[in-house]
Amino acid sequence: MEAKIFDKMYEEFREILTSGIKMKILMSLLEGTKTSRHLMEEIGISLSSVIHTARELEEKKWIEEKKDGFILTPAGKILAQKVLDITNSFYVTEKHKEFWLMHEIDGIPEEFINRVGEIRNSEIVKSSPKNLLQVLALYVKHVSRAKDLAGISPVYVEEFSNLVKKLLKKDAKIKLVISKDIADKVFETYKKEADKELKEKVEKGNLKIWIIDDVRVAMTVTESFVSIGLFNLDGSYDFSQDLISYDEEAIKWGRDLFEYYKSRAKEVSIP
Repeated sequence: MEAKIFDKMYEEFREILTSGIKMKILMSLLEGTKTSRHLMEEIGISLSSVIHTARELEEKKWIEEKKDGFILTPAGKILAQKVLDITNSFYVTEKHKEFWLMHEIDGIPEEFINRVGEIRNSEIVKSSPKNLLQVLALYVKHVSRAKDLAGISPVYVEEFSNLVKKLLKKDAKIKLVISKDIADKVFETYKKEADKELKEKVEKGNLKIWIIDDVRVAMTVTESFVSIGLFNLDGSYDFSQDLISYDEEAIKWGRDLFEYYKSRAKEVSIP
């Protein structure tokens, strides 16, 4: 079915996606009404090229001209948003190609793969033979400042457990979705190490935990930072590198991913 639709729409795709000027005009107009001169200055082409291309887009009913400039039609808004999504998705895939090639992406649901362009303003942090703890050190640095933390964890990391305790004592709010495989270890550690102050914070509701059968992504998101970790292709978890971002759009992507998993997990009381 998809192939038939593609065959039917191929010429339309080709006309838009092989014209950089058309794509730039459509994406630019997502920001609002713009005159041909404004588009000329923004895109960096001649005024005649802008006008010629705009007329072609008008013929297709993707844009229309008003008194104060060009605007997207309702159909054009849908197309322009998809052009922007494709552009951002290509960008983040190419930017971090080695990272994506080295890891499983099964833990990232399809709807979040479709939104992967939202994490374009990101970087990869890697540990090196000279600094095996580089990823962990940066992670601790950012997470230790959090007042509001949400995380997804398929693996038990002692340092993270220590971080959670420190954050709770600072009155931070923490929500965690953890794999069933590590639940016993998490609760065992809590029983062994929780003092009166920590128990009071938990009773106050500062820590909430949900358990899920299986999860193939690690993610931590705070008010100012998101960190994503994946499994290697051989099935082992990769502690040596994370994708991180401080961008608001990427942070929202992370919060939405947490909510996705939380909605599929079971909240448990902390013993």
